Amino acid sequence: MPGTVPPAGLADRIQLGEDEVRERYRLACQTAVADDLTVLIAPALEEGAFQILAGTGDLRSATGCSLDSGVRKIFVRPQPPSREDHQSSDLEELLREVAEPVTEVPLQVLRTIPSLLRSASDGLTLTRFDQGLLALEAGDTSAQSYGMAFDIGTTTVVGYLVDLSGGEVLDTASSLNPQSAFGGDLMSRIAFAQEGPSNARQLHARILQLLSGQIEEVCDKAGVSRDQIYKVVAVGNTAMHHLLLGIDPTYVGQAPYAPSVRRSLRVTARELGLRVHPNAPVFLLPLVAGFVGADTVGMVLSTRIYESRGTRIAVDIGTNGEVVIGSR
Repeated sequence: MPGTVPPAGLADRIQLGEDEVRERYRLACQTAVADDLTVLIAPALEEGAFQILAGTGDLRSATGCSLDSGVRKIFVRPQPPSREDHQSSDLEELLREVAEPVTEVPLQVLRTIPSLLRSASDGLTLTRFDQGLLALEAGDTSAQSYGMAFDIGTTTVVGYLVDLSGGEVLDTASSLNPQSAFGGDLMSRIAFAQEGPSNARQLHARILQLLSGQIEEVCDKAGVSRDQIYKVVAVGNTAMHHLLLGIDPTYVGQAPYAPSVRRSLRVTARELGLRVHPNAPVFLLPLVAGFVGADTVGMVLSTRIYESRGTRIAVDIGTNGEVVIGSR
């Protein structure tokens, strides 16, 4: 390539790496040209050039264990309060048909009870999680109960649509992580977020938009309503975890690399802005420490290395790699 290549700066070395710098690659947005030279534009990365592994199948046969999501759908035929029920209410009559106690009822669900209780002549289906009432639907929809699981990697993101009744993965969607536009590695993304609050919000919005797009994709292919997705679980490394939640990742990138929170978290889809049933709980597995995140915990749980009689090693080979060694 004719001409003198400008010297590499810190951004070139961080974003491109030493190998590409030696091959005379430079970041166009960071390079000041002082002399005549010929420039070749690197081809854009196309998603089709990547093979992202994802599959469907029965979780029970794949893992050797049954699936208990905690989501329960119950079909009932309640009646509104009668003239004799002066000390009753619509909610009490509805819950009279449910054996286990219900202590939490979202306002959104409360607003639907009066009309549904009086108009649904074919009965109602209640969707519960723990002791909360997530949803109320007309008719018998007890067989339609779904969940989403997301593996949010630094480079790739995979979403799985799961039938919570039978434990079958109905469909999957896989994509490149759109945050890669702001840096291919974690430290570059953290540095971008450090430049201002709007940058962190941009990274948060990008991943949420992708997850909602994957939900729409798998629901369309499987013929499933987004409003019948009642539970979501997401894993990712510490930086991906924080950016999904809209938590400033600045201090994850500085010694001692402490995350803002390590414990498992439960938020609602409405709080997070995820396009499933708004009352669906969204679970994030706990983080370990530093950059060892919830994806490593997910690997430990799925391989059940903690039940092994002998010592085993589990390796997650990704843009960030983790190794776990142990036994029961």
